[in-house]
Amino acid sequence: MSARSDITTVVVRDGVIVDLGGDDLYRHLVGLGTEITEFDGVLAPGFVDPHTHFSQYAAARARAVDCRVPTVRTISEALDALSDGLRAGRLCGPWLVGYGNLFYDQKLAERRLPTRDELDSVSITHPIVVHCGGHVSVLNSAALELARVERFLGSTEGLWGRPVVELDSAGRPTGVVGEIDRHLGIPEPDHEELVDAFTSVYRSEFLRYGVTTIGEMVESERNLNALAVSSRSGAVPARFGLYAMAPSFAPHDEALQWVREATLGGRLSACGTKVFADGGYSARNAASLTEYSCDHAPHPGYHGKLNLERSALIAALESTQAAGVQLAIHANGTRAQQEALDAVSAAGPIRRGGVRIDHLGNVLEDPQNTVRRWRDTGVLPVMQPGFLTNFIADFVPMLFPSTGTRGRMPLRTILDEGIWPAFSSDVAIGGEAGASNPFATIASAVGRKGYWGRPVEPHEAITVGEALRCHTLSAAESLAMSGHVGTIEVGAHADLITLDHDPRAVGVDDIADIRVTRTWIGGVLEFEEAYA
Repeated sequence: MSARSDITTVVVRDGVIVDLGGDDLYRHLVGLGTEITEFDGVLAPGFVDPHTHFSQYAAARARAVDCRVPTVRTISEALDALSDGLRAGRLCGPWLVGYGNLFYDQKLAERRLPTRDELDSVSITHPIVVHCGGHVSVLNSAALELARVERFLGSTEGLWGRPVVELDSAGRPTGVVGEIDRHLGIPEPDHEELVDAFTSVYRSEFLRYGVTTIGEMVESERNLNALAVSSRSGAVPARFGLYAMAPSFAPHDEALQWVREATLGGRLSACGTKVFADGGYSARNAASLTEYSCDHAPHPGYHGKLNLERSALIAALESTQAAGVQLAIHANGTRAQQEALDAVSAAGPIRRGGVRIDHLGNVLEDPQNTVRRWRDTGVLPVMQPGFLTNFIADFVPMLFPSTGTRGRMPLRTILDEGIWPAFSSDVAIGGEAGASNPFATIASAVGRKGYWGRPVEPHEAITVGEALRCHTLSAAESLAMSGHVGTIEVGAHADLITLDHDPRAVGVDDIADIRVTRTWIGGVLEFEEAYA
């Protein structure tokens, strides 16, 4: 991640890299009596993860019941885990909250979600919700009564996509809902609990994997305040680029005003706003050019749902461009991605780095021509190769039998067109165990294995070196932090990691097991393996 290949010595002063060189520079520094840290191994820049829901994930890890596969494998085991959590008092106010994986209905042995009646068997007095990733949840009867989900029938804009309320043949809510989690009324953790959760989860699931810069999608003022305190105290030493999610954090105009006026302190900076063009594949809500399989659609000819019309996207683009603020657009499905690109084209020329589209390239029906359009519009793609393993390889073809077996995250095509996407984890409440490890993301991009271990369009594989660049240099660009993080260059922050193996020299199956042995942030050693 440097323009030079002969570096054996990195000089740090006041948290910034001030010189680079070889053995001659080292001997010169020794002669000056400079404090020296020596080690054998590989030095790399700290990883940049430009799209996370860190606050949401940390709060869930602290309070909710982990019902993810393979922690549980059947609905019965999930119900047992919830019952154990209830007996242990793991409650959010009166609510019992559990969380499973994305496409939980395909990863459980029964190949379906728990029903409201099955959740009622755990409790009929406590409201229960099981979040199955960030887009779909299942509620018991008490939760349905409290949340009054019927009010979202026919609703337009939702939080992370168009609202979904599934009804049975009698018009009764089944308990399956989508894109309305923050409307359910689940009490949020208090300030001290959030600070503790942020500290614990960052150090155990990000710092130890060498993640030193994070792009955080901010959902609430409470989360923001706790993150600011955690940062200023040094409990969470990472750098954060913040995106105010509209409308979760505030309506877009108010979110934009907050970004323009924010004074945060610590290592926090306000990068931009975030809007949702559509919802999630797991909620069968991603807006697609191809119709969904009849087995996974509410009616024939169903194409998912746009959450924002093109006019709303254009308005968000124009206001953020005028304010000099970055806009992040969530666009999962092929139609949503086309709408986002059409909106960018209609809004006129954009500043370099002014628009990023998150999930761009999940599935492309015409990869080469579509990717060329990315280049023409100047958008920054932020991609999640871990999704190949998590759901894109095996479950998208189930939703789209005619088109879902080609164009799945075509990374080789993208790089060959001269575009360097940013890689991220999108860690959220339904993230797979270990998803916060950048080497797991890199392994997915290089090895291209699906959930069931089968190859996924192997001709689209990229090299380890290319994947490393996407998770450092390109990721930094997506946060408008180029030259400051994700690189070993003079003037960059001394956010550095050491590795137990050179990732370019191990087998594909061993990439995810590479260990970070030390992590420095701003030149301060924040993590060191006890046996390193």
